[in-house]
Amino acid sequence: MKLVAVRYLDGRVVKGRTADFKPAVPVFHVRADDGTATTVEARDLKAVFFIRTAEGDPSHEERKDFGSKNTAEKKIWIEFIDGEQLAGWSSSFASGKGFFFTPTDPQSNLERAYVYKDAVLQILEGAEAEAAAAAYRPRGRSGIGPAESF
Repeated sequence: MKLVAVRYLDGRVVKGRTADFKPAVPVFHVRADDGTATTVEARDLKAVFFIRTAEGDPSHEERKDFGSKNTAEKKIWIEFIDGEQLAGWSSSFASGKGFFFTPTDPQSNLERAYVYKDAVLQILEGAEAEAAAAAYRPRGRSGIGPAESF
């Protein structure tokens, strides 16, 4: 079972473990540590964040630079409709209802995410993604981010 933080389009978050998440299936389940299960409908989601720990580290500042990782995946910059921004790699963002994403920061609590396109304002790739990452300035240490708020 994978540890996840599920973010809804309306801002709600459900944390727990899932064994039945599949991008093509419209419903899956998340079981919290206290044993309560939540049925999640994909149509209501921003993203499913696969995380290392449920607590995260609110003091960690997420790195957005691409560095020198050698991968066949494309560099992408994601801006969500709620203003959140992520830098990372993906090989499948051009088709379907969503795509898997790996963040640039190896120290992030976020290992990977499945992003729903309905929650995305824009996606930049390649040199445009690098420029967006270079221009990125954190809005302050609010502790709110995909990896560290969980």
